[in-house]
Formats: sequence, structure tokens, C-alpha cells
Amino acid sequence: MRRALAFPLVLTALFAQQVPAALAQACVADQHGGLVCGQGKAAMRVVADTISPSKNYAFAWRSEQGLSVGDPPPPGVENLLIRISDGAVLAKLGGEYWATGEMRANRYELVAAWSPDSRSVIEVANSRSKSDSFAYYRIEGATAVKFDLRALVEPVMTARLPPRNRQGNSFSVRTDLPLTLDERGRVRFTAMLYVPKSETTNDYKVQVNVRTTGGKPSAQVVSMRRVK
Repeated sequence: MRRALAFPLVLTALFAQQVPAALAQACVADQHGGLVCGQGKAAMRVVADTISPSKNYAFAWRSEQGLSVGDPPPPGVENLLIRISDGAVLAKLGGEYWATGEMRANRYELVAAWSPDSRSVIEVANSRSKSDSFAYYRIEGATAVKFDLRALVEPVMTARLPPRNRQGNSFSVRTDLPLTLDERGRVRFTAMLYVPKSETTNDYKVQVNVRTTGGKPSAQVVSMRRVK
């Protein structure tokens, strides 16, 4: 087995923003057993299995027309990081996942990997053949700051391929394998590069270390190992 290689590449936040909290209403259970915040077109629905260990935060979705329950899918879907106690929006996420309790987005998924202290979370928003968003969020009071992990990791993975194989690949985080974020900011996951509709994939086990200084996160790829 080849030893994991260390990479000196460090990026500061490529898209770091602080989003003022937009107040809605406290989240309450609906008839499907999920949590809904607010009413009408301002309503948001918490995405199952994304609630933080503290039960204070979660991912949610909303749309231009509210929480539609029928067919076709709701238009203008946004995914959000929210505070459950008052429905405050801390950050806009990168995906477009939705689930009404009766229906859900086809071939889309939204996964949250929380730190044990609920101060930080990893977002994976996958669509049909790629990760639309792979990002780290650090919660600071009523706002959250974002770091784009995909922009850090994908070029390092691509550089490990032979030059002739570096074009036309899709990047995807494997949500069927462990994805963890610990209290020290160490992110461990498996991601792959592959050409859609082909049988060839390049999977790598990766560790990224994230640190926050002065409210701004930076990150470094510390290991990357090819797996089959």
C-alpha cells in the first residue's frame, strides 16, 4: 500500500461570506413528521438527517412558490443553513435539493457532516453526475462563513491523473462512504473523478485540515491516497 502523500497547498476562503440572519419563525413539526419554519412563500422545510448534534441548526430548503407538495417540482429551490429556534437563515448553500414528505428531488441529495460541537458543518450537494457543492461552514453567532472545499480538492486530484486523462471529468464526493468532520477541523472523505457514462473511476481517500483565524477559514490537503 502506498503511503499517503502530504500536499503543501493551502487556500484561504475562496468564497467566504457572512450572511445576515433573516428571521422567519420557529420550526414546528408538520403532518409528515418533518420541521417547517414560517408560512406561505417564506416557508422553509428542514432536510431530514441534517440537524446538528446540539439540535440548534440544520439544512433546509425553500422555493419561489413556497413548499409545494405536488407535481411538478417546486421552482426556484434554494438550500439553506438555518437556526431551528427562530428560523434564522445563516447562509445560502450550493445545492437545489427538496423533499416535501411525500416527494423528493430525483437523483439529488443533500448531506450534512457536523463537528461534535455543532460549530461547523460540511455540505455535500450532489446531483446526477457530480457534486454541485462541497463546502465547509463555520457558524459565528447569527452568521456563517463558507469555504469552498471543492475548489481546493478537485485541482489536486486532477493533477494526479495522466495529462491525457485530465479533461472531461466530473468531481463527486462519495456519500455512501464515511464523511467526517472532527473538533480539530479535520475533514475525512472519499471523492472520485470520472467521465460520465464510462466505467472508469478514480477514487481517492482524502484528509483536509481546516482552521479559522480571525473569522476566516483556510484549508490544506494533508493526504490523498488512491483506492479501488
